[in-house]
Amino acid sequence: MMERDHAKGIGGWLLVYVIGSIPVMLFYSVGLAGWFFDYPVLLMAVIFLALASPLLLIPRKSPRAPKWNIAALWTASILITLRIVYGVLFQSMIEGRPRASSEELLAALPILSGIVIFSLGWAIVWTKYFKNSMRVRNTFS
Repeated sequence: MMERDHAKGIGGWLLVYVIGSIPVMLFYSVGLAGWFFDYPVLLMAVIFLALASPLLLIPRKSPRAPKWNIAALWTASILITLRIVYGVLFQSMIEGRPRASSEELLAALPILSGIVIFSLGWAIVWTKYFKNSMRVRNTFS
């Protein structure tokens, strides 16, 4: 147990977070870029850089890394949830298309719910980790 109390640096679950966050942030970037536009690559890249930039604070061992990463986690999670709600409730109406049928909505609901649950779960788990981990405390304080 003593070794864990003195864990420091970019290793363990902190490394898992950094590596695992890259595809998650890419997914968010694609979803958010398609909110009002037809998934432009430049917008996807800008959103990805904005969401993933707090990850760069981790290898630099910036004391601000935990707070900025928690903020990015919750910003992305809330935005992707709003994006899904907007898409289901308003997008077709605003674009002048007929609403999705009940069957289409029921077919999409498990996937969309899964995205929201994963997103919120990802934010909750990593927020708890950043707030409670000895490695985080030792590395960034």
